[in-house]
Amino acid sequence: VNTVINFLIVAAAIFFLIRAINKSKREQEAAPAAPTTRECPFCVSTVSLKASRCPNCTSELTPA
Repeated sequence: VNTVINFLIVAAAIFFLIRAINKSKREQEAAPAAPTTRECPFCVSTVSLKASRCPNCTSELTPA
């Protein structure tokens, strides 16, 4: 009886430990990175968010 109780206590501790680790991993993966680029509305090329002009078609871009 003592061995069964010890096994259940250890099994419960390991279960909750693995559950907490998996929960923390899911929270880290769920956070998406902020976008650093956008598309030029004229030539549809990728442009930095800080750019005021498109490097490909040299059109003026509105601030994001």
